[in-house]
Amino acid sequence: MPVLQARSIRTRERLVAAARAALVELGLHNTPTAVVAQRAGVSHGTLFRHFPTKTDLLVAVVQAILADLVVGFGEELAAEPVRPERGRAKRARVEGPEPDRVTTACAALWRVFRRPEMRVVLEVYVAARTDASLAEGLEPVLDRHQATILTRARQLFPDAAAVNPELDDAVLAIVYAMQGAAVGLFCPDPEEEVAHLAFLERLARRELSRRPRSP
Repeated sequence: MPVLQARSIRTRERLVAAARAALVELGLHNTPTAVVAQRAGVSHGTLFRHFPTKTDLLVAVVQAILADLVVGFGEELAAEPVRPERGRAKRARVEGPEPDRVTTACAALWRVFRRPEMRVVLEVYVAARTDASLAEGLEPVLDRHQATILTRARQLFPDAAAVNPELDDAVLAIVYAMQGAAVGLFCPDPEEEVAHLAFLERLARRELSRRPRSP
């Protein structure tokens, strides 16, 4: 790879990382491009050479966050299953029988959605409601992310995929419900987390176990 191209890629990555960190810390409305450029250690002009508009930068940040969430889900899924512990703000071992795949997947997804970056994604989603350019830029990113979610679900639950014609709809409903519940808990509350996760796990178990109706 040519030196100039490699340098350009590194600068772009630095800008995305700086924007992501600033958005987590300051929020969307308190993160102008000048702040991002300063944090990345580049000029304002350099930022706009890589991202001609703030919309372009926000789309790149959301794309990076969603990609990392997919990786994070896989890592959480492979880790030892844990649940929020009642009355304590830390994770605890699950006692009793080893959790099944639904329990493990729900717990992993919940922990991913509780990451601070999810609030950034939500803020950008809300902004896109009244910003046609942002909505247009996000559309292909979200379409690819949704396709990744559905592919991963079919891999995790092959039996359900084979018999449940509504699996895709069920998976997306569960994911979006969990995302909303997780992001909606602004302050850590282990009691609420236990209750929300238990309900969402029951929902997932019910929807994933559906079978076609007899004619």
